[in-house]
Amino acid sequence: MSAALTRWDAFLTQIEGRARQVRAEAEASAQSFIASVAGGGDYQPLSHQLMAVRSRLQELETMITDTWHAKVDDAISSEGLGIPARDAAFAKGEALRHALDDAREELEPRIFAELSRQRYARGLGESVVAMAAHHVAQEQAVYEWRAMRAALRALNAMRPPRTLAIVQAYEAAQITYWRKYLSVRAQFEPILARDPSLEIRSRMDQWYRSSAEFEEAWVAAGRPRMPV
Repeated sequence: MSAALTRWDAFLTQIEGRARQVRAEAEASAQSFIASVAGGGDYQPLSHQLMAVRSRLQELETMITDTWHAKVDDAISSEGLGIPARDAAFAKGEALRHALDDAREELEPRIFAELSRQRYARGLGESVVAMAAHHVAQEQAVYEWRAMRAALRALNAMRPPRTLAIVQAYEAAQITYWRKYLSVRAQFEPILARDPSLEIRSRMDQWYRSSAEFEEAWVAAGRPRMPV
């Protein structure tokens, strides 16, 4: 393997390890804090703590892109490795950046869901319904959420005009996510269970109007909306 690719792989491994360590330390600290406020008390310090963690993780993700443009792209080109090798190396960095992005976004809901569960166990359910409604639902819909994000990235990776199939794949992934998320959230907010299809349509409507409306293939096909 070339020196440039070896250094790039080592750098990505280092970034992945650092991010994993930051998340692990954050979860350990959060678990300790949760234990101290499970029976009541102000949990806002936890939010501030997680904001700092989010910032640190975002910095690590940004380093992937910055390092590629500042050093790696030119280094690969200077070794004459060719476009396929360059594209493969770039894709490896992007795949890690996306994985770290997902892991970062999953951290806060998981931690607050745990706080909610512990407060429910202490008989404080009524005071944490608002917090639990979103975080527990998001935690339980994490697989559908990941699939939705992957579908969006695939959509964004295709240059316009995009195919109808890829637009509809993202549409379907969104509907699947909202169906799971809302079914869990309805356990805390029963009003959401009255008309699940209406709830899903109301959340999808913004995407249809602000995004799908500008997809040529979708418009040409008659603006077909998937049934929910």
